[in-house]
Amino acid sequence: LGEAGALGGGGGIGGGGILVPIYILVMGFSPKHAIPLSNITVFGGACANTYLNSKKRHPLADRPLVDWDLILVMEPLTIAGALIGAFLNKLLPEGLLVVMLVLLLSFTAYNTLKKAFKMYGVESRALREQTGARADGTKESELTKMVHNKEEEDDEEAGDSLLDNQDAGVDSDDENEESGDK
Repeated sequence: LGEAGALGGGGGIGGGGILVPIYILVMGFSPKHAIPLSNITVFGGACANTYLNSKKRHPLADRPLVDWDLILVMEPLTIAGALIGAFLNKLLPEGLLVVMLVLLLSFTAYNTLKKAFKMYGVESRALREQTGARADGTKESELTKMVHNKEEEDDEEAGDSLLDNQDAGVDSDDENEESGDK
């Protein structure tokens, strides 16, 4: 159960998104009991984290690790949402709660997977650029790199040579025109 909360918290979805299904499916609680039990479990974890992190400092800036100003802005709305949710949990029938829970968790899972695939793509591209690997995961050998560099140098030399020849041709044409004018 602790691992489930840690997995949900580490994934950024909070412990409730994992705890409620575990309480319902594994432990056999009804949704009417699983939801408040999940709330109190998450609350206990939040209290422990607040206590452990309240005295720590930010590693890169000269400020506390906990952003107390942000808490002052967010917590009133969080508490209001929890109160409304507890009120609806008492009023609504259990079947409707299950449907709403499935919809909410499906939406959350979809967004989490979408973000995970996006992050995987960004991290994979950065890793390929860092290691010099191609898009298919293969890496170019040193011999192939040397051949490509030599070909690029030869192409540059050939281009410079053509430009020099073209400039020389333009200069001789100018001289011919000037001698024809005399």
